[in-house]
Formats: sequence, C-alpha cells, structure tokens
Amino acid sequence: MRALTVPHQSPVSLRQSGTAYGPRPLRHTLDRIAILNNSGHAPGERAHLTALMADQWRANGIEVIELSGTRTFVEADLLFLNLSRPVIPEEYRRFAAQYPVTFNAGASDLRKHHYADGLLRAGASYRGPVIVRADQGYAAPVPRASASPLTFIRRFSGQPRPTPRHEPAGSVLENYRIYPSINDVPADRFGPDYIVQKFLPEENAGRYVLRQYYFLGDESFLSLQTSGAAIIRAASPFSLEEWTPPEGLLNLRKRLGLDYGRIDFVEVEGQPFVISVSRSPALPDSKDAGYVPPAYLRLAEALADALVTVYSTSEKSVF
Repeated sequence: MRALTVPHQSPVSLRQSGTAYGPRPLRHTLDRIAILNNSGHAPGERAHLTALMADQWRANGIEVIELSGTRTFVEADLLFLNLSRPVIPEEYRRFAAQYPVTFNAGASDLRKHHYADGLLRAGASYRGPVIVRADQGYAAPVPRASASPLTFIRRFSGQPRPTPRHEPAGSVLENYRIYPSINDVPADRFGPDYIVQKFLPEENAGRYVLRQYYFLGDESFLSLQTSGAAIIRAASPFSLEEWTPPEGLLNLRKRLGLDYGRIDFVEVEGQPFVISVSRSPALPDSKDAGYVPPAYLRLAEALADALVTVYSTSEKSVF
C-alpha cells in the first residue's frame, strides 16, 4: 500500500535566509509542516479535516504554518496541499516544487470526467435515470423545473423508494440535477463544464446510502451516511470505522496521485461506483457551531499519525 501513496519528492533547493521564519536545517525528523490553503483562507478556519490534523501535529510538538495562497514562502520539512479546487493552478504547482516533500501536489487535476464511473455521452442508448454534475464541483446554474427531479424514480422501479427531500426551486444543490432519462438532459449539459452519469443510488432500509473512503498512507477509514434524500449533503456519519479498501479504489488513488483525501462512492452489485473525489475533505455540517463528532477527532488523530509515519519511513532518502 505504501508504494501507492509515496508523496511527491522534489530536489532540495537551499534558499537564502531572510524569510519571515528563517531558514530550516535539513533533518530526518519532521519538525515543521506548512499547509497550503486556497487564497483567501482565514487563519484558524476550521472547515476542513486538516484543521483537526493540525491540532494533533501541534500536540506532538510539530510546528504547523498555515499559508493562504502562494504569496509567502516559509521554510518547512513538508508542504501539505489543502486545496479544494479540483485543478491546481500552475502558480501553486511551482510554489510546491520549492519544497523537498509534498503531499497531494501530484493530484493536479481532479475534475470528475477523469474518474467518475458510469459516464454517458449524448445519444447513448442507456435506459434509466441519469444525474448531471458540475465537472469541477463549483456552483452551476440549474434550469427551473415544474416538478421535483426525483418524482420519476418510482416509475423505474418495482419497489417503493424513499420519499425524497425537496430543495427550493432553482437551488437543487446547484451542482446536481437528476433526469428521468438521458433524452431529458438539455444539450448544453453535455458540454465541457458538466458530466452526465448513470444515477445508481444505493439504498438500505428505505434510505439512500453514501460511502466515503478517507485515507492517508496505510490508514483507511469508511464513513457511511444515510438520508431520505437521493442527493446527500455532508452531515454526521452513521458510522466511521477502519476499513480495508478494495484494489480498485487503491488503483484510483495511484492514478490520480492522491496521497490524502476522500473518495465518495456507492456500491453497485458489490463493486464501488465512484461519484466524487476530494483532496480537501470538509468537516460535516453541525447545528452547534464548533461541534465535531468524536469519530472525526479519532479519524484526524489516525491520519495525522500516518503522515508522520510515511514521512519518517519513506522520505529520509531525499535528504
């Protein structure tokens, strides 16, 4: 497994002193981690799992520096990319190349058309409901509809489906839209900004199921979320446990260059059907500000320890 997730290694380049934090000696121990966030990231923001991981690193004596964009370089033993955008801009790749070790710098393009299962082209003969998603995951305009896009589901099944939760007209999660068939998809949704995918929901006990695979190094966890809505928002999981991923998901990690992240999928005939991938997993929504489910605290501790292990066992040769 470790061979699949060896972080990106760059030739060590010595920089002149005079940076805000001073030069760093090249050592085998992990003393300082720099986290590269999107431009505009507010210091101390706690929207992503990396915030909890940073707490663990600091508790273990590792200095953690949060960077917002690429304007400021700080010396560090390791650069951890925490970028939510699917495509890493060239300026971020050049910035990351200044560090001897990086995590997720190799996962440069996570647009859905590179990995999502069940993709369809215009005119495909597939018969069944389909879902349209924004290829980059950003908000995309959604055409208004006179009826819920989910009302057709029961027509394609011999069994009753859960009653879907409706979204306000014109805001159907903005990035997603379900259609009864590929023939109902507007022509412009087959353009470069969208993907059209088979809609194959997983269900259990009358509820829809979403599986989320979290990983870093040899550590793998599976989160299960359930909902009465066919499109599941991020929320507290039904369960979150250590897990042994199938080879197909390990191969996907390797192909995409993902050292750390999350893969969302459902099971179809016992096999993972991949929906989306993130190199910057968000924390679940909570009604109580600042509350984090205890399972995520344990997850963050395990993943934080895994990074230190990967660094100490796999990266000494670059120094």
